[in-house]
Amino acid sequence: MIQLKNFKEDFEDKSKDKILEEFYKLYKENEKVKKEKEALEKELRKYKNSNTPPSAHPHLKPAFSKTIDVKPHRRGAPVGHTGTTKPKKETLNVRHIFGEECPNCQSKSFEVIGQKIQQQEELPPEIQPEAVNITRDICQCNKCHLKFLARDNQTPLQGRFGINLMVLVIFLKFIVRGVLRKTTRFLEASFALKLAPASVQAIIERAAKAGEIAYDSLKQKIKAAKLLYIDETSFSVLGKNWWVWVFRSDADVLLVIRNSRGNNVLEEILGKDYAGIVVCDCWRAYDFLTNAILQRCWAHLLRKSKELKSVAGRHFHKKLSKLFDKIQKFNSKERTEKQRLCKYNHLTDKLKKEIAYYRKYEETTGLIKYIDFHIESWFTCVKFAGVQPTNNYAEQAIRETVLVRKIIGAFRSEKGTKTYETLASLLATWQFQKLNIKEELHRMLSANLC
Repeated sequence: MIQLKNFKEDFEDKSKDKILEEFYKLYKENEKVKKEKEALEKELRKYKNSNTPPSAHPHLKPAFSKTIDVKPHRRGAPVGHTGTTKPKKETLNVRHIFGEECPNCQSKSFEVIGQKIQQQEELPPEIQPEAVNITRDICQCNKCHLKFLARDNQTPLQGRFGINLMVLVIFLKFIVRGVLRKTTRFLEASFALKLAPASVQAIIERAAKAGEIAYDSLKQKIKAAKLLYIDETSFSVLGKNWWVWVFRSDADVLLVIRNSRGNNVLEEILGKDYAGIVVCDCWRAYDFLTNAILQRCWAHLLRKSKELKSVAGRHFHKKLSKLFDKIQKFNSKERTEKQRLCKYNHLTDKLKKEIAYYRKYEETTGLIKYIDFHIESWFTCVKFAGVQPTNNYAEQAIRETVLVRKIIGAFRSEKGTKTYETLASLLATWQFQKLNIKEELHRMLSANLC
């Protein structure tokens, strides 16, 4: 009451023109704050939306875990973590460091009272490339008269760079995510090897050419897979919006870069008659797979429902979260086909009842349409064993490409998309299969270039 009284007295002492002037000033300030608020909310939606997983932005995560029924704890290594201490290696190289003087007073008079044992791993002070002059025999078969060059399965038929150097360049480009300019600087500083960025790009393109057979074989494996996790993300190519598609099976990862987000990409990779199980989001292009059985992503759904701010919206989100918990609890144990079919029908009916109840609330209308349009595809993971309720596997597989996009910004040529998709697919598959990437890359290059 005192504040209101002071407010009235303050205005009684002012003229009408003065009050209007102050009101106009406050109005302008309010409009400015509104515009700033809208701009900040627009920027925030880039990071916090239903299509972006929280794991993509760790700076937005809380410092403590909020897992239900688990005592809050700081993020970090779990109890019993093995640590980072490396075991010592057997070696005949020894070095004894003798004491010479006291570091405090420089006295030469001292006694050795013990020894400290340690092991270090070191590189030679200078690692330089070795130039080799190669002479090949040009041969002609006496039987069929074919002319051919002699091969040794370790020396490329073309180019000035050997297999080991090519492997190193590909590691710097794809594993370390080095851009061309920095890759050339590293090679010069570490190996006294002067290469132009164009030479590094030529090495990468030659390696991609050598991987075309393996890449085509990977496409056939993906097409024959019975279970696939598929996702897509944008990538700029020559200033235009293209799309990187990822197809992940239980053993392989395939990346394709196309200028379309439509069903023509699915038709190209999987064909019209693909009849496996596909875990995906609710992007309408996936409806093209009429013979496939779809599992819609619950992570996308729960992120959408979490954005609802009304009381009814929050209650709806809790109901959906409980259904998701029931999926996880049911799939945590072995089930028979009959049990799975029964549970699938039960949960689908339960979801139908929930959306029928919340349909009367205006804020939930959009989310209900999102659910109802694919009502038969939310519990495929219950009906069939081994299917995940979320599309996290595909999002994990495409995350490396998202990081590359942040680093390079865009592809400068369409040829670059072909090079990237070939090598990135092969490296991701070898890593997924826990193979030795260096050995696999060396084998592929030797077989196709030497």
